[in-house]
Amino acid sequence: MLTADETVALAARRNLGVRAALQDAFAAGSGVQSARVLAPPSFTIGPAFKTGGTTDGLLFLQPLELNGTRGARTSIARAQLRQAQAQALQGLQTLVYTARLYFYSLARAQASLALQQSLLSSVRQFDQIARTQVRLGARPGIEAVQTAIELARARQITAQAQGEEQAARAALNAYLGRAPLDPINTSRALDATAALAPPVSIADAQRLALEGRAEVAVARANRDVPLAQASLYRAQGRPDISPSFRISQITPTYMDAGVGVVISVPIDYGTRRGLIRQSQQNAQAQEERLTGAQALVRLDAEQAVVRLNAAQAVLGEYDLGLLANAHTVLAAALAGYKAGGTTIISVLDAQRTYRQILSERLDAQASVAQSRAVLGRAVGAVPPALLTQLSQDINAGRQDPNISRQDPNISRQDPNISRQDPNISRQDPNISRQNSNPGRTNGNRDAK
Repeated sequence: MLTADETVALAARRNLGVRAALQDAFAAGSGVQSARVLAPPSFTIGPAFKTGGTTDGLLFLQPLELNGTRGARTSIARAQLRQAQAQALQGLQTLVYTARLYFYSLARAQASLALQQSLLSSVRQFDQIARTQVRLGARPGIEAVQTAIELARARQITAQAQGEEQAARAALNAYLGRAPLDPINTSRALDATAALAPPVSIADAQRLALEGRAEVAVARANRDVPLAQASLYRAQGRPDISPSFRISQITPTYMDAGVGVVISVPIDYGTRRGLIRQSQQNAQAQEERLTGAQALVRLDAEQAVVRLNAAQAVLGEYDLGLLANAHTVLAAALAGYKAGGTTIISVLDAQRTYRQILSERLDAQASVAQSRAVLGRAVGAVPPALLTQLSQDINAGRQDPNISRQDPNISRQDPNISRQDPNISRQDPNISRQNSNPGRTNGNRDAK
């Protein structure tokens, strides 16, 4: 028998999009490791050939990035890692929700088919009873016609239920990448979800949704990336120190070489300030998107809780005696008909009522199961075992163990990124103000 969690696991293993997104997250983790490394040295070879030798033969520089460039570069890589992880989680949450909906649709169709087949058997038995009564002369012949009509209707309903079961099974098989008519057994899957749980609090659901929904994490990571980029632009405008090795003159009998320290002072003509302003505006736009995503997530959680509580209330009414009372009425009508005390109309009405209540209870069970899936999607629930299994599968296929190893510093929130930089968010008057002398440069001010 296939369960909902097994269906989700099968779908995740066969979904190339989810696996590709997880591999992107692993690749972003490698980018963080690369960003931590010191910038490579530079060699400048510019010899000047003249009589007796050369001058300015070689210059070696190793930037130390004491101006914060390496830290800002690492912050960008970490923000991009969180971005890739959130996008992978978003695809996985959608997959879990979709797989559960397909599974519960099939479970409802198979349970409905089993119910209609059972009801068809009961109608056949009653049709035999009616025909026997007519043959013995205890009942008029019209009653056999009425039971035959009821039997034909039961066959039609059963055939319709069989077609719905085949369609739901084909849809789930297609989603799992299998043949459309491959057998799937979901018997009693709805019974496992029929146990009523205490009503869910809207506040708790909204809190879980803000913490677990990937849409919020994606929006937050999209905001952190331009903030980190602005920090990088600012760091690039600060002076830096680079140890150097210089060979100034080479002759057959003499070589002028030495070790020193080079202090680089960047001079900006407005490009860096423009990039900072652009990053600032991008961060503000992403902040607005984050606020909108949080509002939508809260709304989804509230609607999912209301739907689940309503579905559980409806299902509870059937278990409080509605189904039992309908069965009692049907049994009494059949007993009275056999004893000659009731008409066939009473029996047929009792049969229709009992069949309708059974079908409605089945729909209520399916509604509760689907509402729980909707609530799980609203709060961003993903089975922890699924994440572990997918990570193990991807790691098993990687060649470099250093890449697949998870770095504990990668997943940690960087306070320098998430914290709003007052120098970035504050509008720079020198940037927004129109320069009255566009031909004059501000090299000295930018260098400072």
